This record gives sequence, structure tokens and C-alpha cells, in this order.
Amino acid sequence: MSSKTDVSNSRKFVTDEFMERIQQHRRYLYHIAYRLTGNSEDAKDLTQETIWQAHRKSSKYVYEKSLKAWLRTMMTNLFRDLKRKKSLKLVALEDAFIHSEPPLSVGTQSVEEQVENRLLLERVKEEIRDLPEIYRRVIILRHFHSLSYSEISEQLDIPEGTVKTQLFRARKMLKERLTKNG
Repeated sequence: MSSKTDVSNSRKFVTDEFMERIQQHRRYLYHIAYRLTGNSEDAKDLTQETIWQAHRKSSKYVYEKSLKAWLRTMMTNLFRDLKRKKSLKLVALEDAFIHSEPPLSVGTQSVEEQVENRLLLERVKEEIRDLPEIYRRVIILRHFHSLSYSEISEQLDIPEGTVKTQLFRARKMLKERLTKNG
């Protein structure tokens, strides 16, 4: 019985000691997380998630290796995974919006005008769906979600100049497609 207790106590001691070592790098991790996420709340969450995962995976840590490097790699991988999941959600939202019904125009339009507008909107949506993804996403964020250039830049994690270039090219492509097929 006492040998089981000794093993259990020694594991707890090793785990506690490892947690103390991880906690010593909390500020370092937070600074990396802040650079990755760009805001303090997400940085705190990413830091906490990294520490929790490091604790869970403590048996996989090789003591000859740098703990800082191991934690940094773990954080970077976590960030990439979270970003990928967020990106997938964004694409799903975009697809849902593109496939939704256009709003009915209420007001002074005749039935014919309403039908023409609806057909035109459907055609535009179809052309947007056929755009390459890099152009489709900026068009949707700018014109359907009304985001500013800086908000799109932040959302897609690309420079603002790239957003403007992609929007210019996307609009040009759409115009060409709509006039060609018009």
C-alpha cells in the first residue's frame, strides 16, 4: 500500500513542479499570445489554454528540450487551430448568407421591377459564388456585412492594402462577368 502512495505522491510532486515551471513562463506566453491575437482578452484565453494543454501533455515533454520553445510551439499550434476553426465558421456564415433569399422590396416598385431586382440580385449572388475565394470573401465582408477596410483586414488577417487590392480586382471581375453575360 505504501509503495502506491509513494508513487502517487511522487507523480503529484513532479506534476506540481512542472506546473510551477510552466507558470514561470506565463508572462512570456502572454506576450506571444498578444502578438498573435492582437487583443488582451484573446491573449489571456490563449495563454490559459496553452498552460492547460501543457499541463495535460506534461508526460510528452522531453526535459532536455527548452520548455519555452515547447510552450511557444504549443501556443502557435493552438492559435492556428483556433484560427482555422474561426475561418471555417466565417466561410459557413458567408455561404449561408449567399444562399439566403433576397429581401423583398417594399415601397413604390411595381411587381415587374421587384421581380427584375430579385433576378438581378440572384445573378449577382451567383457570380459572387463563382469568384475565387480570396475575392469572394472580401466582397461579402464589405458589401453584405458592411465592414470597413480595417475590419476586413483584421478579420482576414491580411494588410489593409491587400484588402483594397482584392476588392478592386473582385469588383472588376464581377463587372466583367455581369456585362459579358448580360
